Amino acid sequence: MASVFDYIFNIGGNFTAQISGMSAAAGNFTAQAEVAESRGRSLASTLASFSYIKDIAQNVADGFAQLSGAGIKLDSQMHDLSAVAGVTGDGLKQIEGFARQSAKAFGTDAAVAVEGYKLLLSQLTPELGKYPEALSAMGDCIQTTSKLMGGDGVAAAQVLTTAMNQYGVSMEDPTAAAAEMARMMNVMAAAGQAGSAELPAISAALQQCGMAAKAANVSFEETNAAIQVLDKAGKKASEGGVALRNVLGQLSKGRFIEKQAREELEKAGIDVVALGDNSKSLKERLEMLKPMLNDSALLSKFFGVENANAARALIQGTDALQGFTDAVTGTNSATEQAAIVMDSYAERQARVNQQFEDLKISIFQATGDFSLWCGVLTSALVPLAQLAPLLTAGWKLMLLIKGLNWAGMWSGIVGWVRSAAVSVALMNGTLSTSNMISLGFIGNMGRATIGLVRFATVGILNALKGLGALVLSFVTGGTASAAFSATASTSFGIFATTASAACRAVSVAIMSIPIVGWIAAAIAALIAVGVYFWNTSVKFRAVLKGTWSAFKACFTGIGDMAKQVFGAIGDLIKACFNLDSAGISAALAKLKAGFSNYGKQIGLAFNEAYEAEMSANEKDPKKPKDKPKGSPNNAGAAIPTVETPKVDPTGGSLSGASGTGAGNGSDSGGKIKNITINIEKLVERFEIHSATVGESSEQVKTVILETLMGALNDTQLATS
Repeated sequence: MASVFDYIFNIGGNFTAQISGMSAAAGNFTAQAEVAESRGRSLASTLASFSYIKDIAQNVADGFAQLSGAGIKLDSQMHDLSAVAGVTGDGLKQIEGFARQSAKAFGTDAAVAVEGYKLLLSQLTPELGKYPEALSAMGDCIQTTSKLMGGDGVAAAQVLTTAMNQYGVSMEDPTAAAAEMARMMNVMAAAGQAGSAELPAISAALQQCGMAAKAANVSFEETNAAIQVLDKAGKKASEGGVALRNVLGQLSKGRFIEKQAREELEKAGIDVVALGDNSKSLKERLEMLKPMLNDSALLSKFFGVENANAARALIQGTDALQGFTDAVTGTNSATEQAAIVMDSYAERQARVNQQFEDLKISIFQATGDFSLWCGVLTSALVPLAQLAPLLTAGWKLMLLIKGLNWAGMWSGIVGWVRSAAVSVALMNGTLSTSNMISLGFIGNMGRATIGLVRFATVGILNALKGLGALVLSFVTGGTASAAFSATASTSFGIFATTASAACRAVSVAIMSIPIVGWIAAAIAALIAVGVYFWNTSVKFRAVLKGTWSAFKACFTGIGDMAKQVFGAIGDLIKACFNLDSAGISAALAKLKAGFSNYGKQIGLAFNEAYEAEMSANEKDPKKPKDKPKGSPNNAGAAIPTVETPKVDPTGGSLSGASGTGAGNGSDSGGKIKNITINIEKLVERFEIHSATVGESSEQVKTVILETLMGALNDTQLATS
């Protein structure tokens, strides 16, 4: 018959106080949230102020950098030019003025114009610096040529200076040299327009043939025309220049031509002396060689095999040579082409921008060092503004540290140290008396730690002291030996005591770990079960012995298996090198047999041990034999009892519950059990975590009901 329980609940204690505390806590939380929000807004406002200051400093620094950038670049280039040419004072200012005018006229930076002046000074002569007008005119030629070369001023300067140097233009009269540069510029621009070789290719060809053409008295116009003829024939850039140089060299030999070639030329009706006459144009001399076009052998003999094709192209192209010469003579092609390029929107915009850049340069020069210092200071303010929040926080932290109650903190530390010293002293006393009562998990761990430290210091030092005294007792005699012996005995005793105390403390600490007891019980249970089956089951013993024999055979047979396997591998390698198919098959069979025999030996060892144990058990009536389940003879087998830790399912929560009425036992005789449960504290701590604190009374009711039902379940479980 089932038991009947009457439950009486007395709800008292701190329920009302807890509910009131919940309301007060909610109010405090709201107030603290408002304070946090206010502080957050204040911090955001402060950070925004710092960011605003940083932005102002950054903008001012950028403004000064943009305002003074063009002036700084121009000033740097002018100082470099002054160092190269040795020009100072008014001459340098005049060159700077020309550079700024050139920048506004061509839409390039004034610093770029000065860079062109520097190239002229280095490639032609530094003396040009003393003639600002001539230098400016040559600089304009570079700017004009650069418009035909994609704005590459350096390449344009290289083209013009190469032509000037190859033709040996004199720098004695800088004004005339500037005019010659303008003429050469127009010739090359016209040649590039009329022919297939562009300005860079013309420059590369002139580097190879310019001086030879000048020596052969070939005009600059006719040289450019010849370069275009050779370019169309496939002799491009420097290759065409080399070919023209070789042809001109052969033509200039005159009466010094080889005897055999001279005789053949005369047979062909070619006047060798007239062929070397520099007063004649290149076209006239080439036309004299047209009879050679019908005699390839003579052409190759005279000009050489490597130059025969170039010579044939020039001789055949005398009409084209004349046409190119006429096209490049007396033109303003470079200026006209540059004017077309500069009429584009981008070029016009560049010239407008240079007007403003020139204004910036004027402001930069007018302010002098003011812009220098302002730029440096504003640039320095940017990182300072960025570090302002950190500096402010550091200052507040210093003020906070200054205001700390150092005396009170020191008193607290001293009190804590004294308390710790007392605790250590008590632990040391406990270890000395070996009174190892359980102090709880934390206390046991602390005592074990102190015990180990005590052993590592006091114990080890006394052991060393005892060893020293023992040695001294051996080497001395009489009273001294007895004293040393007593000291050694005392020291060894202290060492043994500290070691024993440390071991006991560690043991108690380990046993106080909750899970250690369970592990120990589980191990004991496994051992007991193993012993039981060993004593009662022959098959269990046979399997274990068979496994052990197989384990031994596994290791003892490794050597034989290794010999057979490695021998088979050696035979296999040998057969592979000899291409012996039969040997390969035999080696593979031997390798397979090695592994197979090894496995068979392990299995045989297991079977032999298993069968031996089973046979011995059948012959020996004293050994226990397996009995089928349910057999009456099995009643005598006793299974060892294993103690397991007792677990209180209620966690001790009902230790205060008092039972009244008849029968507090666990019988099921149908008696009525009256149990009174006094709930001293319904809610020990009731916390609500929410952003809005909007829990309803229904949710509070649910929590209380869950608490009551838990108490009922624990009571029923304890009394069932």
